[in-house]
Amino acid sequence: MSRVSLRPQRGIALIALVAVIALGASWYMVHRLNTDTGLMTAVVRERNAEALNRAKQALIGYVANDTADAAEQNPGRLPCPEAPGSFDNPSTEGTAAGTCTLPAVGRLPWRTLGLDKLVDAAGEPLWYVVSPGWAYSGSNLTINSNTPGQLTVDSVANSAVALIIAPGPAFAAQASGPCAAKSQTRPTSGTPDPSNYLECQNAVGSTFVTTGPSVSFNDQVLRVTAADVIPGIEAAIADRIQRQIVPVLKTVYAPSTWGFSGSNPVYPFAAPFANPGPGSGTSNYQGVATSYQGLLPFNQTQGCTASASNPRCLPHPALVTWQSTPAPAVEVYGYGYIQTQSCSWQSGNDVRECTGEYHEYNYQPWRPIRIEMTATFTNVAMGLRALDATKFTVEAKDDTSSGPWLSLPPTYTIALNNGSAWGKPLGSATITFGATLPNIDAYGWGTYADFRIRIDRNSISDHSLLDATNPTTGWFVRNDWFRLVYYAAAKTTTAAYLPSVGCTTSTSGLLSDNCLRLTTWPSTAVAGDKRALLLLAGRTLTGASRPNGNIADYVEFGNNDGGTLYEQDPIRSYVNAALKAPFNDRVMVVDSN
Repeated sequence: MSRVSLRPQRGIALIALVAVIALGASWYMVHRLNTDTGLMTAVVRERNAEALNRAKQALIGYVANDTADAAEQNPGRLPCPEAPGSFDNPSTEGTAAGTCTLPAVGRLPWRTLGLDKLVDAAGEPLWYVVSPGWAYSGSNLTINSNTPGQLTVDSVANSAVALIIAPGPAFAAQASGPCAAKSQTRPTSGTPDPSNYLECQNAVGSTFVTTGPSVSFNDQVLRVTAADVIPGIEAAIADRIQRQIVPVLKTVYAPSTWGFSGSNPVYPFAAPFANPGPGSGTSNYQGVATSYQGLLPFNQTQGCTASASNPRCLPHPALVTWQSTPAPAVEVYGYGYIQTQSCSWQSGNDVRECTGEYHEYNYQPWRPIRIEMTATFTNVAMGLRALDATKFTVEAKDDTSSGPWLSLPPTYTIALNNGSAWGKPLGSATITFGATLPNIDAYGWGTYADFRIRIDRNSISDHSLLDATNPTTGWFVRNDWFRLVYYAAAKTTTAAYLPSVGCTTSTSGLLSDNCLRLTTWPSTAVAGDKRALLLLAGRTLTGASRPNGNIADYVEFGNNDGGTLYEQDPIRSYVNAALKAPFNDRVMVVDSN
């Protein structure tokens, strides 16, 4: 073969080698491009995650701080999204709307949360979704440790209380599955349209997703769950209970009001623990004589309708009622006498009224005459009661006149009963009231005059702690926190030990101590000087569905064993493995020596 004949073959080989090199270079460029794209995607997601987490922590802190505010009537509420009208207003941008229709979708209220304006890797402000039941929509909320987030995310119901979303850059989303086609635009004024920022179900605002087809979805979504926000809420609520509920609870049965000696308050009997509700709850919250631990006796006797769905409504005669028919009025001092009287029931059996004539002694007609009436009411200390002195009245008028009755200011005494007085049951209360009648001669009424004296069963009324509209303590009722509070009182601080009130201080921690004892770990010190305690049950740690009737699903360890030793903030590194378990009870001391 000649050299000339080899040249074409060498040319072909050279072309083939160039092709191989070109192919390799193309592969390298594509591989590097894919690698760079993947790295860029990772960088974008990391940048977004940082902004989303900052927003989440600020939201959690905001809710806890707002809950602790004594003036907050909806503790635990999340802020609404940015008001739509603030979108293009530099002075109000990032400010939460006062109310919103839930679930609410809008931009993150960064200014309200105390943040700088947070943006994602595309330079877009973050968006925000709030669950039903978790933001103010014009009526008061019910938020407590049992309240779930109601957002459906990735087809899972009740999986979040809020979402924070990095919307990513505008793009032409293609239709894919449940995702609608949308060529997004980002106007700089007007009311923002969520579909220009969010995709798929997120733009619709009823159910939400964290992933979607790449051709139609570029949101990066971070959940905020009930488990994220409830611990901070519980800490703030425990603080508010200590500041706002405990001081009032100490005054419910104060000696100055209820007529027993000493300076120490009495505490009501506890309601035995049962399913606290609502919904399937079975507890009627009725205190039981000699019951010292359980639920707060948060029963109602007024302003409610008894039903299977409201077992704590115990109107007359279910709980507080007449121990017996009140006796007729008596003249207790003065210079005259009751000449005639008759007594009858008014308004069913709610009001006892006695009317009659009184007469002055002729030889000293200027001297006063006082009449009194006495009534005993059952089961007063089995709940939180108050005295309404407007519900007993004394009146008089000329017996020959059809004119109006003259109202006389009554004075009274009231006393809780410890069961030792004959005929007066433990926990009952006796009211004695009356007034000085007008001098007949001074009024020119002749020889005789008429009197009328009456007492209403509702003179033993519900305490203001039960009032959901009370501006200071109503949140405790409306948000059902009372259903998550365990209550304990030393025996000697209840009506069972009147008039001797209090307990014996001890540092020994012995079971014979008649005070409640509180252990604070890790010091292991036992303070045996507690007269009454409240324990706020945290979120369930057992995974059980609440409400239920199992006390161990509410409070942990020694706090649920019926003893007098309670625990606060335990650290269990030194105890046996069986006790190394989660603990989230919060103890509030009501009273101590």
